[in-house]
Amino acid sequence: MQKKGVKVGLIIIGVLILVEVLALAWLLLSVGQNKNFWANKAQQQGEITYLALGDSAAQGIGASSPMRGYVGLVAKRLEAKTGKKVRIVNLSVTGAKLSDYLRDQAPQIKNYSPDFVTIEIGANDIKAYNEQVFRDEFKQVLATLPEGTYVSNLPLFNSRRSSTKPAKAASVVIEQEISSNGRMVLVDLQKQTTEHQSIFGFAPDLFHPNNLSYKTWADAFWYQIDKNL
Repeated sequence: MQKKGVKVGLIIIGVLILVEVLALAWLLLSVGQNKNFWANKAQQQGEITYLALGDSAAQGIGASSPMRGYVGLVAKRLEAKTGKKVRIVNLSVTGAKLSDYLRDQAPQIKNYSPDFVTIEIGANDIKAYNEQVFRDEFKQVLATLPEGTYVSNLPLFNSRRSSTKPAKAASVVIEQEISSNGRMVLVDLQKQTTEHQSIFGFAPDLFHPNNLSYKTWADAFWYQIDKNL
């Protein structure tokens, strides 16, 4: 009987490992799929243009579909609130750091005349965080953004404890620079994700948000956008 119990336990563990491996493979596959989705989405027409900038979170990595990431949710709320069709131009790039944004995304902004712009960037700079480098590059990021852009600080890194302290420090820098700049709108993503954290809010990699957490992200951006509509 004991051997049978051990065998059943091993089978269960094996199944769980297989499920996790498949989930991680799906997550990796979604990087290319989401990129193609947003490229096609940008070709659609709309009465309002929403420009999304940033990293994998803006791509919706971890959500069950790209439109269930925070960018898609914000777009849907804009349509519901205004009664107008929203064209989404999502220039974000999975894995982008501040320097990557400056090189790849910033030069493209001039090609559009967006009605709304959102950006969350800097999370991928936390692993090798250096305050002065981060501050200098973030200042450059702000200089590229249209006036009135909704710029978030960093989310709570509660699944990567070693990143929590530098993420909080980076958020202070972001808040200081936005305040000094005076042209942007701060989105307090860190406060929102701290107050609504959940152990059920992660994608299979235990890093990216899932559908549940992306709703929290959308709420943070929408809180500020809705006040200005």
